[in-house]
This record gives sequence, structure tokens and C-alpha cells, in this order.
Amino acid sequence: MDYDLSRIDYGICGITYPDTLKILPPSGQKMEQKFAIGDKNGVLQCLSIKDEEPVVQFKTLPGKPITSVQLASSVGTQADKIFTASGNEVKGYTRKGKVFLSIETSLTETITSMCIIGSDLILCSGRIVTYYRDLREYNSYICDDRVLDIAAFAVPNSTRVRLLVLIANKGAILLENGKLISRTTIPSGPSRLAVPPSTHVTDIIAFYGAGDGSIGIITYEEQVLTLSSKCLVDGRGLGSVVCLGWYFNNGNYHLSVGRHDGSIQLYLVDMENFGEKPRLKYTYFCGEPVTSVVGGCVGTEESELLVATFSGRIFGLRSSHLVTGAKVPQDILATRRGKLEVEVARLEKQTANEREKYQRNTRSLHAGLSTPPLLDIQYELLGATNDGWQEVRITSAVPLDMLFINSNKKLAMQTDTAAVLSICSSKEAGPDLLASVRCQAGTRRVWVKMREITNSSTESKFEGSR
Repeated sequence: MDYDLSRIDYGICGITYPDTLKILPPSGQKMEQKFAIGDKNGVLQCLSIKDEEPVVQFKTLPGKPITSVQLASSVGTQADKIFTASGNEVKGYTRKGKVFLSIETSLTETITSMCIIGSDLILCSGRIVTYYRDLREYNSYICDDRVLDIAAFAVPNSTRVRLLVLIANKGAILLENGKLISRTTIPSGPSRLAVPPSTHVTDIIAFYGAGDGSIGIITYEEQVLTLSSKCLVDGRGLGSVVCLGWYFNNGNYHLSVGRHDGSIQLYLVDMENFGEKPRLKYTYFCGEPVTSVVGGCVGTEESELLVATFSGRIFGLRSSHLVTGAKVPQDILATRRGKLEVEVARLEKQTANEREKYQRNTRSLHAGLSTPPLLDIQYELLGATNDGWQEVRITSAVPLDMLFINSNKKLAMQTDTAAVLSICSSKEAGPDLLASVRCQAGTRRVWVKMREITNSSTESKFEGSR
């Protein structure tokens, strides 16, 4: 690897969805940039970093889960407007936190992704792509399957906009004025788009990340009206791509890739020849699914990679010489230690109060219910391989203790070394099966492999399931 980057933890928020972290452009003469992040609690925060400590610029009240965050600008200005999607609502904020737009759409499903170009707003909800012009519904298109991501491109010498849409298990399509222009099939199952930052807004070129871990490029040839795709990097057992971003360093642009298995890669991209295979420059593993990766000058005047994870951890990957060479004054260190001690004392007191409250309620003579809170779980089910094994990967925001698996078929099962698998077959003649997976302390990621056992004592794969 060519780069030596070190991790700097900045803070933690709620559970995050893909593509909900954005870095705002610099304001004035300062190179340091602010960033905005939305979480499952419906809280949008705009933060800046000072002395490696987060400073809140503004913070909204909790509400519906924020599923997408995008930046947009007025004509001729920088992209300093923040747009959030929650349920079927879209809100717009200035960089100071003032709400200048609030619209409740007629969409019946949750908005999963959106795009803003000029005064046009494009929303993706379920299988529907809806185009708004001046906040009025202009046209819509129903796709064959769920819409995963979208990118917008202006048509030369026209006010029209072309939309590049990723469709689950299908590939990509190109839309214009609510009509299909072209389509391309991508067998690997694309999941996320990234438009090169240096390309003109009219050039339809985008990189994609796929469910099998591969990376490719989608291009549109105007002369032959053909949308085509090309795989540039094979998955080779890597985790599925959850997010894509761009990182500028040493005068070059790098495609940053965040994966479900917690790995982060930086690929050097030849901006003169996008079809050339990107070169891997850096890899980092954070231990949980990565939901957002974006480059910018956040903590210092030099570029770094800002990362958000599934559980809400926000950290930067910065050049090691900036970390080891930083001399933090003793008074700042003492202030940080004091804040941490106060936070630990508050959490201990809160834990003791909740424990006492629970014990008091359980000793009460009145009948009541005691239920654990619902867990925030992210899972990935891989299709059956040639030998018939299917694999499910489960990630939790909190440590897992036990997993219970119930099946009406006899299964052969395996799990990783961080867990103990116990299988109990039905005492009756039926094929029912109950299995338990006991995890080690602190385990938040676990995988289980399984395949069906037929009556002839041979093992067969699951048919038609993913």
C-alpha cells in the first residue's frame, strides 16, 4: 500500500443509512470544512472540527429516520444547501441551520435516494422515480425492481435532464423526460453510484459498486444511443459495496469504497482514461459496515477521508505525520479528560437509575410486561454457491449474545470462530430444526452458513432463494 493513514475518532451519532454524510464546501478564506450527517433518530447535525474535537454548528430535533442527505446550490454558487429525506418528506437547510424548504410528497413508500440539480428535485421511492420541477411533479417512471441509486446529468443546450438509475438485480437504465432511453444489464448487481468530480455535468459517466464487491463503470455513447457497462475490479470475496465517494490526495483523485464487511479502499483513478483499471492504494478495516465515505479538509488544511459507520461512529483517516506530529497543549488534554470523566459519571448514574427502576417494577404486585428493546440489525444474505452453501451475515449496533434459528427443513450449518453453534433436531418424525448460536462477549458481526439436507442423506442447495 502506498499511503500511511491513521484513524482519528471525531464522535458518534445514531444509526446511519448509506449516503447520509456530506462535507460542505469551504466558506471564506478558511480551508477547513464543515460536514453534515443525518441518522435514524431523525437528527441532522452540522459539525466542524477544532483541535480534533467536534463543534456543533446546528442540530435539529429528533423525527423520522433520515434516509438520504444531499447538497445543492443556487445558480452560480457553491453547494451549500443541505437537503434531507425522511419518509415521504424533504427538507432544505442553510449551512446555519435555517429551514428554507419543507415539502411533503404524495409518495407512499420511504424515499431511499434523491438528487438535486438546479431547481429540479428527483426522488426515488420503492420502484418509482419521481421528477419535480419547481416543487411540482413533472413526470415519473416505474422501474422493474427497487431503485437503489440515481445520478442526474444536464442535456447539452437544453433544460432537460437525463437520469442514470440503478435497479436492484437488473442493472442500470437511462431516463429522459420520464421515458426510457437505454438500458444495460450488470450481472454483479450494482448497489451504488459515484460520478467523477472532474467530468462535465453533461458527460454521462459514473462508477458503480456491486453486491459481489466488484467495481465498474457505466458510460453512455451519444452517437449510438447506447448505455454500456464494464467491470474494472473483481470482487474476489470482498464485502458488498455500500457507499462510494471521492478523495483527493497528492494531486490525484481516488475512488473511496466502503463495504459491508467493514473494509475501506482507496483506488487511484486515471481521470484521462476512466476505462483503465483503478489501482488499489490503501485498505483499512473498521469492524462494522461502512455507510458513508467522503474526502475533504475537515480537521486540518490537508485532505482526509471522513467515514461514517452503521452504528454511527464518525472518524477520519488522515496522514500519519499529521497525527504523530500534532502537539496538543496540556490544558486542552486536561479539558478533554475532564469532559470524559463527567460523561462516564453521567452514564454510570443513568445506568444505576435504570437498573433500580427495573427492579422496582419487577417487584411490583401489578401485572406488567418486560420486553427487551428492538435491535438495529443489518444483514446480508448471499446466494447459493456451487456446493450449495448459503451464507447470512448479521451486524448489530450493540453486542450480540444469542441467535436462535428455526427451520422446517433439516439443515447443515456452520458459523465463525467467534460463536458456538448448537443444533437440536425435532424429536418427532418431522424435519423441524432449532439451532442456537452463542456469541463471544462484544461480538457485533457474525455469519452463519447453511444448506438443506435431503432425505437421501445428500446435501442440496436452496432453490430460488436469495
